Amino acid sequence: MSTIEYHYQTMGGILSHLVGAGLSRINFDDSDAMDIMTIASAMRKKSGGYAFHGIQLTSKGIAIIQTKPKDPELGESIEKKLAEPGNTDAATYTKIGAFVGGVIAGGIRTLSG
Repeated sequence: MSTIEYHYQTMGGILSHLVGAGLSRINFDDSDAMDIMTIASAMRKKSGGYAFHGIQLTSKGIAIIQTKPKDPELGESIEKKLAEPGNTDAATYTKIGAFVGGVIAGGIRTLSG
């Protein structure tokens, strides 16, 4: 797996966790974060663990997960795909991360263009 594929997979895992929480603000602690990602550059706490505070979906995030992906394997939307039981494997997370990254990059190109 390439580094970018790994990062897409991580983005998909984080997004899945956020979709499961709805609009609630959540904190990722060591156990949550490491279940989702194993990137060494994550924010380190002084005690040596990892911390991600106040993570939540925004209105833009909700719009992205409700958008119809071009990849037919992702179904009608990311939101619906993540709600399906048994569809949270690494390949799915990678595709979700790539899709979300592409949507964000497209928005940046629009704003700068």
